[in-house]
Order: sequence, then structure tokens, then C-alpha cells
Amino acid sequence: MFGLLGTNGAGKTTLLRMLAGIIDGDSGEILFDGEEEAFSPSCKENFFYLPDDPYYFPNASMKVMLDFFKKQYPRTDADSAVYMAESLNLDINRPLRTFSKGMKRQAFLILALCCRTKFLFCDEVFDGLDPIAAEIMKNLFRQEMKARKFTIIVASHKLNDLEDICGNIAILHKGGVVTAGDFKSRAKNVSKFQCVFQPEMKLDELKKHPSVLRCHEDARFITLITRGNREEIRKMLEANGPIFINEVPLSLEETFIVEMEGAGYDIRKVLH
Repeated sequence: MFGLLGTNGAGKTTLLRMLAGIIDGDSGEILFDGEEEAFSPSCKENFFYLPDDPYYFPNASMKVMLDFFKKQYPRTDADSAVYMAESLNLDINRPLRTFSKGMKRQAFLILALCCRTKFLFCDEVFDGLDPIAAEIMKNLFRQEMKARKFTIIVASHKLNDLEDICGNIAILHKGGVVTAGDFKSRAKNVSKFQCVFQPEMKLDELKKHPSVLRCHEDARFITLITRGNREEIRKMLEANGPIFINEVPLSLEETFIVEMEGAGYDIRKVLH
């Protein structure tokens, strides 16, 4: 699963619409598995675009939309769609217009997954969902990715929607890619320490240490983001006689902050 992260207006939806062949780019080209005819009928059978507000026929039910998609996607597994819908207590014969927002998102995700395409493009698929509904949808993604060769591109303006499910993430800003990759792997030499020092401890010298990237003070509770050998940095901190010291995992947002500041970007303008 590949995540597209960026604020509203960054270009996420435009990129997905271009990948789906809905709009043309001003320049460049799009290839699917090296195919130059990216939007030929045979190629279109391999991807499904799930927009933020999926379209359905007036008064259509999941059953009606499933029958429609079966004509577009020859590998559609109707039995799996019915089974998944029943598992989530979704009535496939009930009009979709009567579904809540979360139920509609679950219904269309089931339809998208059961079309058995190689690629799935999702736009803000978790937006507005309660935590339980969001986790249900993430589990559907995980199960499908384990079961077959399947690539998902999901766009979101919220980092916490992506950090526990996407292996790689690209940050979009003002129509361009700022940076992309596996940020958890990049952060192998970046550490986070929480410490409490003696009142007489001079923090100015600690802040100037070349390994310290960020230092946040909350009364006597100090949080440090560092880069370098963990053991050596821990020994340096212990040499200052801390009352308490503990290494804790970095959040993905903290990893982004380190990467983006290193590239000269203000992370607050890119992610918020």
C-alpha cells in the first residue's frame, strides 16, 4: 500500500484522477506495468478508482452496483462481495442512499476489492469515519493484500490514517512530490529519548550537541530527538546524571518532521 499525503489542494485527487484516465496531465506519461497504452480496455480492467464520494445509480443497492461492475471487471467475485457484506451486516438489497456515510464507504470498498483488479486508487477513504469503521476498512485492505498480488494507492490529508498501514508514503505539496519512501526505514539512526535531569543541569550545552536534532522542554521533563548511534547517545545523556532516561519509539509524524526540516521545509505548512 502506497500513501499520498498532503493538505487539501496539494494535488492528491488530481493525481488519482489522472491515474484513472478521467483527466489528462499537462505533460509526462502514465504507464501501467510498462504498458504504453495505459487506458486501453484491457488495461482498464486492472484498476479501480474509488473517489471520495462514489457514484451510484438512483435507488441502486449494492446488488445493482455489483451487477454493473461485473460487466466492467471480468474477474469480479460476486460471492465474496455477498459474504463480506453479510459479515459487516450490510444489506445488499437495501438502497445505498439509505446507508450512513460509513456504511457507504464500507459497501464501495467491498465492491472495489471484489472486482479483483491489480490496482486500487482510493481518495480520502477513511475521512469522516469513526475509529471502529476505519479499522474495519483497514482490515479489509490487509486481508486482500495477503490473499493476492495487489497494489493500493490511498490519498489522505491525515497522517494517522496512513501510518499504521502504508509501507511507503509520498508527501505532496503545491502539485509536486516533496519527498517519498519508507520513512520508518530511513529513521533507523534517529532516536527519541525522554529524560529528567537535576535542576542544576545546563540544557543549553545539551541542545548544542551535534547529535541533538530537536529538544522540547515541559518543566523538567525533556524530550530529545537525536540522530546517530543510539548507544553512544545514551552514554552521552547518562554522563549528565539524569534522574530518569527512557528511549521511546518515534511517531511517523516525528520522522517526517526530521526528514522535512532536513530538506528545508516547514512541516507545519505541508502537513497541516
